[in-house]
Amino acid sequence: MSYLKRHENVKLAFQPGTFQIKFGTEALKDIYSRTEIFFCNLQEAQNILNVINENVLVLSKGLADLGPKMVVISDGPNGAYLYFNGELWHNPIYPDIAPPIDRTGAGDAFSATFTAALAFGKSPFEAFAWGPINSMSVVQYIGAREGLLSREKLEEYLKVAPKNYKINKINI
Repeated sequence: MSYLKRHENVKLAFQPGTFQIKFGTEALKDIYSRTEIFFCNLQEAQNILNVINENVLVLSKGLADLGPKMVVISDGPNGAYLYFNGELWHNPIYPDIAPPIDRTGAGDAFSATFTAALAFGKSPFEAFAWGPINSMSVVQYIGAREGLLSREKLEEYLKVAPKNYKINKINI
């Protein structure tokens, strides 16, 4: 945290693991307040907020209230949600090219790809479209690294994406 305090221009992407979530929101409040983009899955959001509510809008707002400017909640085969500027958006999963072999690393691939897209200067919505593609590819292999795609391959998949692979605003 001291590094972030000394370098206010640094943007933080935060995806806590089970270990960090157990610290609780109070212990991590300074990190949440400096987070540009926050990633978790639906169950992790419930654990972080200590609620049983499954309403993604309620969870997204609750996480955003902790400080992150953008909140992404993944929901497995149901896709992912982006809460940004007070609006909730949904993106379906990118269709599997074959039955998944191992789902290990799918969330990590998503968040790393989303973050990389932002670093490349893509908009949050463009980044939101990139993430599921790498998730789809990684689940075709065992482990979290095999199957990660290059920028060029990601862009190729986007060009041939099925018509239903589009980001939709959730009316709230």
